[in-house]
Amino acid sequence: MSPITSSNPAPSSKTPRVGLVLSGGGARGAYQAGVLKGIAEICKEAGIRQPFPIITGVSAGAINATYLAARCDNFEEAADNMVKMWTTITADRVFKTDALTAGRSGLKFLTDATIGAFYRKKFARSLLDTSPLADFLSKNIPFERIDQNLQDGHLHALAVTAMNYSNSNSINFVQSAHDVPMWERSRRRSEKAWISTPHVMASAALPLFFPPVHVGDDHYGDGCLRNTAPLSPAIHLGADRLMVVSVRRPDGLTPPPTTVLEPTIARVLGVILNALLLDAVDVDMERMARVNQTLSLVPEDTRSNLELKKVDYLWLRPSQDIGHLAGDLFENLPKVIKYLIGGLGSSKEASEMTSYLLFDPIFCGRLVKTGYEDAMNGKDSILAFLKGA
Repeated sequence: MSPITSSNPAPSSKTPRVGLVLSGGGARGAYQAGVLKGIAEICKEAGIRQPFPIITGVSAGAINATYLAARCDNFEEAADNMVKMWTTITADRVFKTDALTAGRSGLKFLTDATIGAFYRKKFARSLLDTSPLADFLSKNIPFERIDQNLQDGHLHALAVTAMNYSNSNSINFVQSAHDVPMWERSRRRSEKAWISTPHVMASAALPLFFPPVHVGDDHYGDGCLRNTAPLSPAIHLGADRLMVVSVRRPDGLTPPPTTVLEPTIARVLGVILNALLLDAVDVDMERMARVNQTLSLVPEDTRSNLELKKVDYLWLRPSQDIGHLAGDLFENLPKVIKYLIGGLGSSKEASEMTSYLLFDPIFCGRLVKTGYEDAMNGKDSILAFLKGA
């Protein structure tokens, strides 16, 4: 199975409105930066200035989506700067790594678990303090430029997704200069917003590890939670083609397991994180492919009467196992994280968990390189897709 999957669209007589969908995955988001750098070079060679009028993202993908939306008036420069951001990022820019902060967090969890029943107020909110990330995003993303790019026509709409802890609904925060209609479905809806640091922080708040984020009147967590239709925002905003960049290798490229040992807590938590953060994109892509196949069997003169529409897509996924890459760099984790994870299983068993928290220049640099190479290897498919050919 190729890491690039296409719906093999028919030639289009009009300029397609392409939506970019960026999935979540913590530090794995560096892979998307590499892919976008490759796409930027492909677009420059073809004379395409800004290929994505609609940009959506969730979790780490929300960081990349917002960064790109704020700088999309110069797509090539935006991709280059995004790569620089990811290849120089360190863990202390994402969460506090000192022993004192970690000790306090651990003590709060221990207190709640042991004698918490005697106190009305609970102390623990998360394992990590992500206040450095808020400062990092505020300094690196010029949020005010999103509106300028919308007004100047470089961008049609931006959407980032977060999960409301009060009612467990998935909320798509939407910013657009156009009067785009909002939508509401079971457990998910859209809401107009001037997207800023809190919205992105909320979307990227990994459950348990990162604290809930206050936005408006509610507290929000990682947008991958209960996000049953991650492709939906881009389609609702008017995209007739989707380029989806995921951060997990296709199942067909994954070798069978080499061990039958009973799984440790580290491996179990890794599977849970993958299910929470990555599975929804795979499921939604399969659903869209089935819808497209069904619609292809419907006569063209009948399709216009249907609520469903065919959406062509290009799905980009890593050619390498990101979890395996992370497992080899377990020692690059901050001491605090190694201590938290090390007691749950071996570095190999904890590789999936590590891949979400390894904000390390070496690891992120490898992901950027992999993403760039994957994009350049798929140059013909990407160019044909963006041109609507």
